[in-house]
Amino acid sequence: MKEQAVKKAAQVTGQIRETAGHAAHLVKDRTPDPVLDQAVQAAARLRETTARAGRLASGKAPGPLVDRAGRAAAAARANRTELLALGAVVLVLALIRRSRDHRH
Repeated sequence: MKEQAVKKAAQVTGQIRETAGHAAHLVKDRTPDPVLDQAVQAAARLRETTARAGRLASGKAPGPLVDRAGRAAAAARANRTELLALGAVVLVLALIRRSRDHRH
């Protein structure tokens, strides 16, 4: 029973990754280059800020919290494509909403 659940979870995870990868390609193909450049720059700033905050927090945080943060960071790195796709979608939606607000 447990093996079936593990296999099913792996299958679903694979499907989600495939779908997210497909969505990322669609977003990238349909998003203007200046918007993609802004997303890349924002991601770089976010990485730098996160790294700086991590260094500051790791010196002051208790051990178990640092361990959990490390696991969360590892999970984020493992799902980088999905996170970037999600970030791009959010950015595009925000830009669309902003442009609609300015027209009215």
